[in-house]
Amino acid sequence: MPRGSISSQQAEENILLPSEKYVRHHLKALCFLSILLGSLNAWASSGVVAAIEKKYVVTEVSANHDQITKDGTMMSLKCAGIYSLPTAGIVTTPPDNAVSDGKIKSPNMMVKYTLESLGAHVLQTGDKVYITKIEDKADPKGDLLKFSILTVDALPVKGKDEQKKYSATVSFRFKKGYLDETPPDDVEQAIEAIMAPDSGADQTQNASGGAAAPPPPQPSPARQATAPPPPPPPAAPPPPAAPAGPPPTISIGESSTQVLQALGMPQQMIDLGKKKTYVYKNMKVIFVDDKVSDVQ
Repeated sequence: MPRGSISSQQAEENILLPSEKYVRHHLKALCFLSILLGSLNAWASSGVVAAIEKKYVVTEVSANHDQITKDGTMMSLKCAGIYSLPTAGIVTTPPDNAVSDGKIKSPNMMVKYTLESLGAHVLQTGDKVYITKIEDKADPKGDLLKFSILTVDALPVKGKDEQKKYSATVSFRFKKGYLDETPPDDVEQAIEAIMAPDSGADQTQNASGGAAAPPPPQPSPARQATAPPPPPPPAAPPPPAAPAGPPPTISIGESSTQVLQALGMPQQMIDLGKKKTYVYKNMKVIFVDDKVSDVQ
């Protein structure tokens, strides 16, 4: 370009009014700022996910899910209600369990019926699982953080004489932009309301995926020698029985009422009209016209 000449862009800017130049420069600045904010948001989101993956280490397993190929973090479930399906040799889609506001969203009855017909197992509080995959997504409904999990123990398969590990996904749903704006500690708190690292168990696992052998029992401390307790005092003798009173006597001519007052009710009463007989344990009293006529 010859010295002293100007470009077409410079010529165009020279003919612009000051206000138009002001608007154009600000539009360029806003465009640059938008690109910068997008990059910062992407960095913030990836930073949260990186912190999550650092704390909850993904466990890698073999294709049939029977063996661990890379150790990861063992998690303990803090609530019940996660639907899972047995793993199989072919690729299967595990059931997805949505988490919103710190609670597992229960599937509708049709989904429950379908899962149960496929042999689903509902995981309970305290069940141990591995995390096999962590994904973060953003959609029009909001931010999504999805965990693929696998049971530590093999469980009985419904209708079959075999045991398999069970798999599921747990999807934490947040408002749009939550993962960009929230510190990792707050996101971890939301996750650990559903599942948290199992601090009470040894994380070391054997090659077959089973739990490590428990530590040997510690010997109990020696019992301290103590003096034997004193013998109990002798029981007080029972009070002497009251002397029996004189046996009741029945006299000829007494009425049946007097006999009942003295001897009580007889074991048997024989009524022959004018003649009646009261049978007691050791005697018989015979009445004639309601008067004692004989005692046997």
